[in-house]
Amino acid sequence: MSEEVAARMTFSPLDYAVFSVMLLLSLLVGLYFAVRSRHKANEEFLVGNRSLTCFPVSMSLVVTYISAIAIQGTPAEAYYHSIQYTCGNVGLIGVPIIAYVFVPFYYELNIVSINQYLEMRYDSLAARRVASALFIIQILLNQAVVIYAPALALAAVTTFPIWLSIVSVGSIASVYTAFGGMKAVVWTDALQFMVLLGGIVGVLVKGVIEVGGMGRVWDIAVQHNRAGPQILNWEVSVFERHTVWGLGWAGLLNLLSTYTCSQTAFQRYSSMKNLRHAYMSVFLLVPYYILLSILMLLVGLVLFATYVDCDPLAAGLIDSKDQILPFYVMDRLSGTPGIAGLFVACLFSGALSTISSGVNSQAAVTWEDWLSQTHYCSSLSKGTQAFLTKLIALGYGGVAVGLAFIAGSMGGVLQAAVAVTFAVAGPLMAAFIMAIFMPFTNAKGSCVAMILGTVLSLGFYFGSVSIGLTPELLPTSIQGCPTTHLNLTTTITPVDLSPAVRASDLDYPKKLLALSYTLLGTLGFTVALIIGIIVSIMTGCSGGRPIKPHLVHKWVRWTLPTYSTTTTTTSSKQRHSSTSKPYNNTTSTISSSSSSKLVSNNTQLNKKTGEICTRF
Repeated sequence: MSEEVAARMTFSPLDYAVFSVMLLLSLLVGLYFAVRSRHKANEEFLVGNRSLTCFPVSMSLVVTYISAIAIQGTPAEAYYHSIQYTCGNVGLIGVPIIAYVFVPFYYELNIVSINQYLEMRYDSLAARRVASALFIIQILLNQAVVIYAPALALAAVTTFPIWLSIVSVGSIASVYTAFGGMKAVVWTDALQFMVLLGGIVGVLVKGVIEVGGMGRVWDIAVQHNRAGPQILNWEVSVFERHTVWGLGWAGLLNLLSTYTCSQTAFQRYSSMKNLRHAYMSVFLLVPYYILLSILMLLVGLVLFATYVDCDPLAAGLIDSKDQILPFYVMDRLSGTPGIAGLFVACLFSGALSTISSGVNSQAAVTWEDWLSQTHYCSSLSKGTQAFLTKLIALGYGGVAVGLAFIAGSMGGVLQAAVAVTFAVAGPLMAAFIMAIFMPFTNAKGSCVAMILGTVLSLGFYFGSVSIGLTPELLPTSIQGCPTTHLNLTTTITPVDLSPAVRASDLDYPKKLLALSYTLLGTLGFTVALIIGIIVSIMTGCSGGRPIKPHLVHKWVRWTLPTYSTTTTTTSSKQRHSSTSKPYNNTTSTISSSSSSKLVSNNTQLNKKTGEICTRF
């Protein structure tokens, strides 16, 4: 970056004030709920005493997954690749499936950890803990990228070193989450959603005015293949980075895996005051996602229209395409005091919401799936248990900060986050699909499926990184750059200096590593599902073990040899008056007639289970 450009890329006092107020408000919300719930048990800390409503929770569900990664990565995607990425919104057709199929099923379980369901379903602690461990790994890897993204942005526009930004954002999120619990997370998420939306709209409006109107922005984008019907890639290929088919399918599968088998989403469903609010929180995802994704892609087009003749990356003014938005804010909008501060507050809001949700969920599964099972921890007072859970949350925040220092080697922030998240989410989704909809599957099949599916997916992603697989950028220009911005080294683009590795350059079997990152979740899900079914059949299916009807979906209960229509579920009143208990004391009940039928028909169950296995 030239000294002239760097000299004007500084925060004004008002910028620092705007940014600091956002951080302070987040901390105050956390401290407020910490004081209110300081004597409460884990039920309050982890699921907000099951009293939250749809609007703050829906905002929390969105900003948990639309983070600083998306704020930086999506405009950069539009700038250097096109707005074809918006085809992923087709996946929102899966929202009714989440709302009407999965949410009611999970809501009635009345548990804190989603992984506890696997133990209940298979009577296997191993299945529960494998899922728990994979979730923790998934969140840690994702958080590393989430923390690194705003730190990179802040370093690009201020004199803040990256290491200080990483430590700051990780520490603040961990502290208010550890002290305030689920209510603090949800309400700070709602606050950060508004800051995030305000920051994006502010940058977009100011940018459109400077360029000369949205019509000019669109014309330039169409002329340079950033927008328009010609950008749509209808090719059917698993090696193309983005195609219409690949993005649409990946959007659907990724949405389902994110909101059907994630502890982060599950805790929010469990925290709702009733099922109606849970439904609404899911349906509100549609307008929120569409609004934010369109706004961020339009911001990318504004950036391209601004730098159409002088690309900062090609000119050597920035080191990564993910720095294009923060560079633009400081280069073109910093003349208006407060704009830069609002933008960085927007970035940090996205990061804080994702980190806080992840830390809270990791603390939940660590306590519920691991520590609460031990005699020592289960004998502690409720206050001590809550205190230990808060310490666990702080610990996970520290680990995420440490991992953030190596996140820069994982590739573009948007691609890295999507790939790592869904490489693990795909196999986890397969495990829950088997448990909920396939009564013949067993714990062995579930465990093997999750492990092998995850190893394969992550192996493909890190393999593509190791061979230097790099997405091809659309052409840019530096013909209009002022001569003061250019020198002998910056007139040659970074892409020219280090040629990108393309899928077409590779031979088999190495070419397999060039699988589109959008399909890693599909790969993991498909492989895990097939392996899980095969292993279950080879190991005797359910082995004649009685399966309680409420532990499989109502669509497949008729396949259970002992299913009775008199089966009952936990009433709403019972649900809210009870707390999370171990498997043997789960509040979901089966009628006495159904229970006796389960016992008296064991012989019949063994016989019919064998018939099911034979058919499969």
